[in-house]
Amino acid sequence: METRISMCVLDDIKSVIDGITLGIPWSDHGIEIVGTAMDGEEGLRMVQELEPDILLTDIRMPLLDGLELTRIMMQSNPSCKVILLSGYSEFSYAQQAIRLGAFDYVSKPFSIEDIVEVVLKAVEEIELERSHHRRIYEMEARVRESMPILRQEYFNLLIRYSSDEESIGKRWDFLDIGLDPENFIIMAVEVDHFAKTVQSMPISEVELTRFALQNILEETLSAYTRSIVFRESMNRQVAIFNSTSRLNPGEMAELCRQHCAEYMRHTVSIGVSSKVSTIAELPRAYEQAVSALSYNFYTGGNGVFLFGDLGSTDRYLRICSADQEGELLFALRSGNQELTLELLHQILHSFDSMQPLPDPQRLIRLYEELAGRMLRVLEEKLSHDELRGLEAEVEKLRKKGWGSLQELQQYLQQLCKQGCILQEKHRRSEAEQVIHKAVQYIKGHLHLDLSVIDCARQVHLSGSYFSNLFKKVTGQTFLQFVTNERIERAKMMLLEEKQVQEIAGLLGYEDRRYFSEVFKKHSGMTPSEFKTAYLGKKE
Repeated sequence: METRISMCVLDDIKSVIDGITLGIPWSDHGIEIVGTAMDGEEGLRMVQELEPDILLTDIRMPLLDGLELTRIMMQSNPSCKVILLSGYSEFSYAQQAIRLGAFDYVSKPFSIEDIVEVVLKAVEEIELERSHHRRIYEMEARVRESMPILRQEYFNLLIRYSSDEESIGKRWDFLDIGLDPENFIIMAVEVDHFAKTVQSMPISEVELTRFALQNILEETLSAYTRSIVFRESMNRQVAIFNSTSRLNPGEMAELCRQHCAEYMRHTVSIGVSSKVSTIAELPRAYEQAVSALSYNFYTGGNGVFLFGDLGSTDRYLRICSADQEGELLFALRSGNQELTLELLHQILHSFDSMQPLPDPQRLIRLYEELAGRMLRVLEEKLSHDELRGLEAEVEKLRKKGWGSLQELQQYLQQLCKQGCILQEKHRRSEAEQVIHKAVQYIKGHLHLDLSVIDCARQVHLSGSYFSNLFKKVTGQTFLQFVTNERIERAKMMLLEEKQVQEIAGLLGYEDRRYFSEVFKKHSGMTPSEFKTAYLGKKE
């Protein structure tokens, strides 16, 4: 037992009182005798002052009998366990006392054991009641501790689902919600670029950032109106406040934005609903606030967006005409990076002067559809793996969410650049394969009178296209390449001690003298001088 149990004893016979109070070791049972009395009136004054846990009283008492005492006790101290001592002839009185609320009775004559037994029954009952009260107190304490969470969960439901007006009053009283039940504004507030900002933060700092935001919003709003602020998600705080004549909603939100920028290391974006009259309209107000908040897509953050200022846009919104899109896709298909980016720039900036701005989600959807058509064009030109890589990138960015219009536009520009670069890589690879085939033909036919037309025919190209492509890939004109190959082959033959006349014939030169002139022009020495320099022999 944590606390001793107090007991008072009333009887008009002193020896009975002494026998009960002194003849039983009550302290061994955790019981303390706190008072005794020999008449009913004295006993009443005593128990009203001491408020004992147990009252052991004779049913027959001078001035005020046990029955009346029981009735009074059940009104003033109903938790007190009243135990009556009654004779056989008083049995009907004892039963009446039980009906009034007395705990039990002991019939005379009684023994010490009889008294102890009934008192310990009362002790057991008291301990059960105390345990029950402790549990209730602990539950109430836990409820008080969890009240912020309960409020948060309640308001998260309230902004999403319709509510029963009849039960709202009781619920608001229980949760101690300090809002007037009419004329509400909702703000949805997010830290800009939150995911990127907190990526490298420890958990404690992330939580501090969220707490600081909530605290700033609460303090700013409470200076002007009744409000409640709660967390809707990892990076969204929602504020519900009563409209006030002191500041309009836009001014309130702007103050919140300024204070966040001043006292936090991060900027925020705030979406503000129109005013709604009733609690049942809160879900609509929340949708408005979230819709307004989405317009930070156009600014990249650090702004206030009012639902009432959004207006409406053409339901048949297009980001470009069919002709503009056709030109863009044709330029992309051709791999002309400069022209593709120029045409894309014209499309992307067609909304610069549009008022009101279109719904961000509609614009994102249109841009994503354009990206899809660009990928289908590139599908014709790229390998399966290259295309999958580009598709995986857009899917990853889509899942992450487009942080701003600028981010989405940069992605489209990057898609065009990457598509053109990959096409150029493919063209280069194809050109290298064609020219490699031509080079092999040249090396195997150095003894012939080779011409551009002959080689172009071998790789199925026109002479002019082949000539330009050959120089682009090798860095040399066709004639320069053939001549260099012949001179290098001639040097090898000279080192094999072949005769100059023979070498000239094997490399397609009919005139030995002309061959020697060409050799000297490219190597700085005649064939004979080369042979002497490397072999020490003269021809």
